Amino acid sequence: MHHPLSPVSVISSVPVIEKGTPYGASTPAKLLRDVPLPAAVVLAPALAHNIAWMQRFAADHGAELAPHGKTTMTPELFKRQLAAGAWGITLATAVQTAAAHAHGIERVLMVNQLVGEPNMALVADAIAAGLDYYCVVDGVDNVRALGAFFATRGLRLQVLVELGVAGGRCGCRDADQVAAVVAAIAAEPALALVGVEGYEGLIHGGDEVAAVRAYAARLVRRCAACARAGPGARGADRHRLGLQVVRSDRRRFRPRRAAPALHAGAAPRLLRGSRP
Repeated sequence: MHHPLSPVSVISSVPVIEKGTPYGASTPAKLLRDVPLPAAVVLAPALAHNIAWMQRFAADHGAELAPHGKTTMTPELFKRQLAAGAWGITLATAVQTAAAHAHGIERVLMVNQLVGEPNMALVADAIAAGLDYYCVVDGVDNVRALGAFFATRGLRLQVLVELGVAGGRCGCRDADQVAAVVAAIAAEPALALVGVEGYEGLIHGGDEVAAVRAYAARLVRRCAACARAGPGARGADRHRLGLQVVRSDRRRFRPRRAAPALHAGAAPRLLRGSRP
């Protein structure tokens, strides 16, 4: 027998046109009286089911999960996702990052460029207070600005090179652009290259599945190329250019065994060596 508020019983019994409205007799009478509206009501069994399902999906595919938190911005939900095994929380801005860290989140993947000194200062303060933080870069000018700022703060900033798609809003478009950004990172002692990031959501038209697979293959090739560049790259002796291992045991990165970190709707962020 299903729990009266189980995902199956609720979703199957509510007409599509009524989804999102208070659920019949099971809705507490005081909900509309004592809660300032609009308010979101989350079914606890459905929430637990979805968190567990997504975590299991990532684990079954050899990935680490970093759920995107920008939609809910709800620290208690973040903590449930982390308790279920999430690697970290994905966010979009420095302000979101600072807010999450202030509420106890210790690892953030910001899938955006960190631009402007006010935003850099927010992130630097959080890193200085213990936040394990990652952002993406796709341009030499931004790399240099980040390197200068974090050097003055005496901090190391972990970055991923973003690989874009044709017509996309951001990201390096080709191998030459990736190489230029990687070289710029190598020249900045305050920066550490830890991976390659990409977003497939803008790919459309034609055989989209094949196009997404081809894009994911490009991500893997760029990841391996960055790792190969490490030992002989200028400045590598200062901050180990190539993909650092994002693990507590600090084992060396193995490009062919990389485990992606995923957030909803996103292609892999190739971050770390996989489990043995």
